[in-house]
Amino acid sequence: MRWVKRILRVLLVLAVLAGLGVGARALVLRKRAQLARAPRFATRPMTVRVAAARLGDLTETIGYLAVVEPIREAVISPRLTATVLKVLHDEGDRVKAGEVLVELDCKEIEDDIASVEAQIAQAEADLAANEATIKSLEDSVAYWRREAQRDRTLAARGTIPKAEAEATAEKANEFEGRLAAARKKSQSIRHLIESLKKRKEQLKTKLGYCTLRSPYSGVVRWRKVDPGDLAAPGTSLMVVADRTALKLAFDVPQQDLARVREGLPVVYEVNGRRREATLTHMFPSLNAARMVRSEVVLRGEAMRGLSCGQYVPVSVVVSRRKGVVLIPASALIEGPQGGEHVFVVETGQLEPRAVKVLGSNGDEVAVEGVKPGEQVVTNTFLGWARLAGGKKVEVIR
Repeated sequence: MRWVKRILRVLLVLAVLAGLGVGARALVLRKRAQLARAPRFATRPMTVRVAAARLGDLTETIGYLAVVEPIREAVISPRLTATVLKVLHDEGDRVKAGEVLVELDCKEIEDDIASVEAQIAQAEADLAANEATIKSLEDSVAYWRREAQRDRTLAARGTIPKAEAEATAEKANEFEGRLAAARKKSQSIRHLIESLKKRKEQLKTKLGYCTLRSPYSGVVRWRKVDPGDLAAPGTSLMVVADRTALKLAFDVPQQDLARVREGLPVVYEVNGRRREATLTHMFPSLNAARMVRSEVVLRGEAMRGLSCGQYVPVSVVVSRRKGVVLIPASALIEGPQGGEHVFVVETGQLEPRAVKVLGSNGDEVAVEGVKPGEQVVTNTFLGWARLAGGKKVEVIR
């Protein structure tokens, strides 16, 4: 009976082992089936954004900030130091050419003119008196010359003493000397009168400086003085602006001078409406900031809606290209050897392509080397460093 129990134990162990083997084999087969159904491992294509190259027109511009100024402006300043007597206009007043703006106190100058006139009158009276003296002396000289000639003749005949003839001659010489002195005095008085008259004209000119007038028709832009103020040369009393025309003034940096020149179109915007004018004038030299002042003169309807001192964005049109291939500026990338490149998507793969940039305007660039309709990669979230030719990509727009 003991050996029967042993046989039963062995059979039981073998049955357990057999069951474990069958279960293990079933588990392996099931895992193999699951692995077979799982997707095979592969690299997922990179996601990129693209834009289609298109055929169109490109207007290339350079933008600046201009300030509106009057066509000309006069700073009214005195030429002498005097008290302000009257101010006849205020800001915003329209004035005509030659109209009085400010009057200065000129009492002192008027007194000087009156004094010079009195001196002239006195000198003219002295001249008249001296001229009468000259006339009398001329008669006396003629008389004594005749007497001297007669006495010389009589003395030569022995009728009168020689000393008497010499005395008569000395008398004639005396009157001739007095006549010469009188004539020199008249000449001196005439010079004095001429000098006084010039002085009077100078004072009259100076008197004119007491009345400040508008040099041309315009508008009083600034008033900087009141009656009672002391005006002095170099101080600004008023500013008169001629607004028959306006100008847009802006500075062009040195690096733009190769492209910006007189005569180019200039686009500006007023109250949401675009207008176009012409770059009228560029100054011949650079300023301290290495810029060139440039001006666009506006007349008539072109001035409507603009005010002096207003800032206006302007765009100088440096070129207009028609029928060119346009792509986003964000599609450009600098190549390893220099030059501009783009990545074109062809059948789900990237193709690097060298392009020639013809011009740009903001977000658009005109290029050669890309055909209309081709898809170019724009700036990606991961950056350009991960892009390479032949790489598979997934396109999103």
